[in-house]
Amino acid sequence: MRKHVRRALKSLDRLDHERLHLLVQELVEDNEQLEIVLSSIPGGIMVNGPDHRVIMMNTPARRLLPMAYSEPVDMNAWEVIATADLASYVREALEEDRGASMRDFTISHRNRDYILSCGVLPLVDRGRIVGSMVYLEDVSEKRAEEARLKRAEGLASLTTMAAGVAHEIKNPLASMSIHLQLMRREMDGECANPKDLEESLSILEEETERLNSIVSDYLFAVRPRDSSPVPADLNALVSELVQFLKYEMEDAHVRVVQLLDDSLPRVPLDEGAMKRALLNLIKNALAAMPEGGELRLQTMKDSDGASIIVSDTGIGIPEDLQGKIFEPYFTTRETGSGLGLTVVYKVVREHGGDLHMQSVPDRGTTFRITIPVPQVERKLLSGGHS
Repeated sequence: MRKHVRRALKSLDRLDHERLHLLVQELVEDNEQLEIVLSSIPGGIMVNGPDHRVIMMNTPARRLLPMAYSEPVDMNAWEVIATADLASYVREALEEDRGASMRDFTISHRNRDYILSCGVLPLVDRGRIVGSMVYLEDVSEKRAEEARLKRAEGLASLTTMAAGVAHEIKNPLASMSIHLQLMRREMDGECANPKDLEESLSILEEETERLNSIVSDYLFAVRPRDSSPVPADLNALVSELVQFLKYEMEDAHVRVVQLLDDSLPRVPLDEGAMKRALLNLIKNALAAMPEGGELRLQTMKDSDGASIIVSDTGIGIPEDLQGKIFEPYFTTRETGSGLGLTVVYKVVREHGGDLHMQSVPDRGTTFRITIPVPQVERKLLSGGHS
């Protein structure tokens, strides 16, 4: 259709009244058909020109979007939006000539509350940005269903973890019961052997510590936490952990290689929780290298944020088990609560981050934690100015 119209426009001065009327009628009909298509789409669409002024809005956009003006055409897109945080989000994306991924906003409009997901997409023609499109979608029901599924999954996970705790607790309790009986028999005798009593007491202490560790890991994994992240230095955190584990790593004949990016920005962290997560990863790495090896701790920045990478040259994880390692109480070790990686995953997700794992049997395992960087810092990462 575009080629047909362009050809007609080139010969516009030679068109008679009837042909000119037909051309205009075709354009009107095509425009009406386009409006019908756009308004039949469930999501809201706002199309803007290269100057960020509104060209058109479909019917769902007018229904979903809290509007500051009834007729938005030829106004800046963000001026049309009556919700401040949504308007700022759209304005920032448009003024920086970039797209913006879908983000949820809680909206109060027309006597109801709903969750509006919004994204901004540049419109590109022949390698040149010719405008933008703001896409809107009411995701209230979708988010409610996700929340219900999450609660159900949480309950199932809690049930699994509770069963795991009961199983894990039984072993140390059985051991403690046996040694208490031995101590009682020893003390009921005419002459108790202090050496035997001391041995039983040592085992009781070990099993008590084991019980404490099991319960502590369980509570950390399931209890909602009120964390207050503050800007922190990831490099300093890694260095502190290396110093803390220095002698343990020397005894295990593990060589530590630190590759710390000095230009890494400060990121919001609950330092205590993140230390615990990294400590779990490092302890797992040491256990995977019983004959010694190399532990590599690296920090780096990327487009998604700041990353911490923990790599070992250990025995690796068999391919058929790699999909199970984050499940509560799954472990390939004879000792341990089986909650270590569950705790790591929980901490990373509470920071809004991602956790990825790669492992090759007999060659080693790599865990990569990526923590999002605040918007101001992200501009600095990309070479921009705040």
